[in-house]
Amino acid sequence: MVQEAELPAVIAQMKQRLDREATRSEATELWSAAYVLMGMRYADALIQTLLQGVIAMEESVTYQKVIRKGEAQGALSEARKMLLLQGRSRFGEPPPEAIAALDTLADISQLEELGVRLLQASSWQGLLGLPEPGRRTRGRKKAP
Repeated sequence: MVQEAELPAVIAQMKQRLDREATRSEATELWSAAYVLMGMRYADALIQTLLQGVIAMEESVTYQKVIRKGEAQGALSEARKMLLLQGRSRFGEPPPEAIAALDTLADISQLEELGVRLLQASSWQGLLGLPEPGRRTRGRKKAP
C-alpha cells in the first residue's frame, strides 16, 4: 500500500514511464484510471495537487463515460425532484406508493412524460396509474 507521503514520487515515476512507453491515448486512459482509483482512497484536493499538469482527462473516453453517467443520474434525480415539487403543490403530499413508483423510474423520458401528464391529472394515483384510495382491486367481494 502506498502511503500519502510516497505519492509524489509514485506519480513522477508513472509520468516518466507513461511518457516513454505509452501513446497519448493510452496515457490518458491510464491517468484517468489512476484518478478514479485514487479517489477511492485519497482526498480530492490531494489528488488534484498531485495530478495537476500531468493529465488531460477530458480527452479520456473513460472519464467522459463517468461524466455522462453522472449527468444522467443527476438529470433523473432533478426530474424526480421537480415532479415531486409540482405534484405536492397540485395534489398534496404523495402517498408512499407514489414515491415508490417514482423511485423505480430510471428513464428520463418517462419522468418528462409524467411532468406533462401532471397538468391533466387530478391525483397522484391518476398521474401514476395507481389504484385510487378506497377502491378495491379485482378479487373476491368482502362478506357483509
